Amino acid sequence: AYLVAQHMPRHFTAAFAERLNRRSAANVVQACHGELVKPGCVYIAPGGSHMELVESQEGWQLILSEAEYTDSCAPSVDKLFISVAEHYHGAALGIMLTGMGTDGRVGVEALHRAGGHVVAESEETATVFGLPKEAIASGAVNEVLPLPKIVDRLAKFARGEGVRTEP
Repeated sequence: AYLVAQHMPRHFTAAFAERLNRRSAANVVQACHGELVKPGCVYIAPGGSHMELVESQEGWQLILSEAEYTDSCAPSVDKLFISVAEHYHGAALGIMLTGMGTDGRVGVEALHRAGGHVVAESEETATVFGLPKEAIASGAVNEVLPLPKIVDRLAKFARGEGVRTEP
């Protein structure tokens, strides 16, 4: 499954998910609280909410929580990556794309410590290099790639090729 925390306002993420769903072979949806994660599906965190992954008796489940007024970003990449690092014990790939700020740096570190593989978008293709730059500066990034190569890397990961599975 693919979990996406995109810094977008509350009313844009549903349309974003619908548009991606129309253009993709995968099923792309805006995530719902308590939803069970299905293989091959893409879940977009709703704007204004944080999305976390937990293990339940039924399987992997998405938990949504409303952002606090003091949260700088919602959805937060940090919250998503930390939850994956804490709860998911398989091979995980974290990808940090264009954007400004520092959200994701702590999550990238947690994911890396848990044995996840982290890719950051290179400065040459990032519209705003802030988020990838912070991730790279953390020392927890395994690869820095231009956007077209990230697509190739994601395909390799889906086939189980070349990703760490243990810290």
